[in-house]
Amino acid sequence: MRFRSLSIDELKELETEFKQFLIINQVYNEEWIEMNQKDLVKANALVDLFSDQVLEKVYSKIDFLEKRNKHAFSVFSITKSDIETITIQSKNQSVELLTNAQIETALNQHLSEIEIFCGTKKLTKDKCDEVFDLIKEGCEISSFDVWHSFSTFLDQIKKSKS
Repeated sequence: MRFRSLSIDELKELETEFKQFLIINQVYNEEWIEMNQKDLVKANALVDLFSDQVLEKVYSKIDFLEKRNKHAFSVFSITKSDIETITIQSKNQSVELLTNAQIETALNQHLSEIEIFCGTKKLTKDKCDEVFDLIKEGCEISSFDVWHSFSTFLDQIKKSKS
């Protein structure tokens, strides 16, 4: 299994697609019921295969992730070849970065109390595997708008220092 098995709730949401998947794999309703009663290992293997196919499609479409904790915020831009990261980290325990409002306050009023790190790394695995690993580490789906606002802010800081 490449990623993870879909939960029962996720499978229920994808019931039509799962039935189509079973038919494509020549498993019809009667065979599926029998397989679940007599060969649970084989039934679970089919669920795992379906899960991997679904999650690969989902992960391939994710281009931005973010991770937040009380004193750090990271946003990631992910392409097929590399990952760019912008991380804001508080140097002061009283400056928290958990919410959008706290991040905005830190950037506008406490710039001297935060550190900003940027970096790019080449992907060492397939994009989908990298996205899966980041999600396992606590990242959540983000957006171009979040990425763009932070990269624009960094550009402004760089221009003001030159």
